[in-house]
Amino acid sequence: MADLQEIVDDLEAEIRRPISVEDRRWRLLAHSAQPDEADAVRRSSILTRETSPPVAAWLDGLGLQRARDLVDVPRNDELGMTRRGCLPIRHGDVLLGFLWVIVGDRPLTDAERAGLQRGGEEVAANLWARHRAADDRRRRTTELLERLFAGDARAPQDLAATLRWPERGAYVVAVCEGDDTIAERLRRTRAAFDVAALERGDRVTILIREPAAVQNALNVRNGGLSAPFTDLKDAPAARRQAETAALCARAQPNLGPVAAYDQLGSWAMIAELWSAADHPGPLPAILALVEHRRGDQLVEALEGLLDHGGDVADAAKRLNMHRATLYRRLQRVEEITGLDLQKGDDRLLAHLGLRLHRLNATTVAPPPR
Repeated sequence: MADLQEIVDDLEAEIRRPISVEDRRWRLLAHSAQPDEADAVRRSSILTRETSPPVAAWLDGLGLQRARDLVDVPRNDELGMTRRGCLPIRHGDVLLGFLWVIVGDRPLTDAERAGLQRGGEEVAANLWARHRAADDRRRRTTELLERLFAGDARAPQDLAATLRWPERGAYVVAVCEGDDTIAERLRRTRAAFDVAALERGDRVTILIREPAAVQNALNVRNGGLSAPFTDLKDAPAARRQAETAALCARAQPNLGPVAAYDQLGSWAMIAELWSAADHPGPLPAILALVEHRRGDQLVEALEGLLDHGGDVADAAKRLNMHRATLYRRLQRVEEITGLDLQKGDDRLLAHLGLRLHRLNATTVAPPPR
């Protein structure tokens, strides 16, 4: 089978016009030379390997995904795009991508159109073979990830061989709501993360190799990241850590949007104990406080005190509240809960109770057993 770049170069040599091939999401797969005839959109596509959102939105509106033959795409001066021809690439009814040719001020001849059709058939054969190979690889990777996270002893070796990764290296596991497009976005960032994704329902688990700075690159809400590990056999434990971190991100938003297990502090232990104990409900005293008509104010006062080691002056300063106001609210907290906040054990009970309440309020799925 001919290489995609060779097909593009041969077609460009035949018709002497700039050629490019994009996938179904307008991401560049191959392009010819001809830099002098490149418009702003083509130059941007070559530099970034993808199409900007405004251009993609305009192309979506043209209905190119439904076309069967070569389409004349008009120039768009606002976007910096000259007149082009676009040939949707299909295998049967399956849309694989698009073959582009810059037309400019010279209309395509019949011979050039025929050449584009022949080239499109070669591109279709290439992309279909890629599509089949990617499907096979995806199924194999999914099977191996399932075995890996289930603790199969041979899975680390088999997965490493399939992905051409070392069994020992630098790894993390990430979990979040979504699908494997999240993993694809990581692959296409400037850092070009090496990833393998397992999608189940509305959640995706991502194994990431060489994960430096991935916490900032993982652009999701309520995500969880394991502590770094070096041996693939430790992936099951890392997945549990990532699930715990995601649970904490939902329960305590200031830990997120992507919470890292090794940055959770006491939240990690509390969340793991809560999960292991089959998710016990909130303490009645804390529930009474939360459900009070001034519950938000009273919980804020109590958490402020607890987060500052029982120091009322520091808590009042951080809450931007007069000390007398904080004292009054804390007194009301004691009346409602029956706790004595001068006692260390009661403060510990209050702190644990508030965190149990937040954990019970979350909708994130608990870590798999």
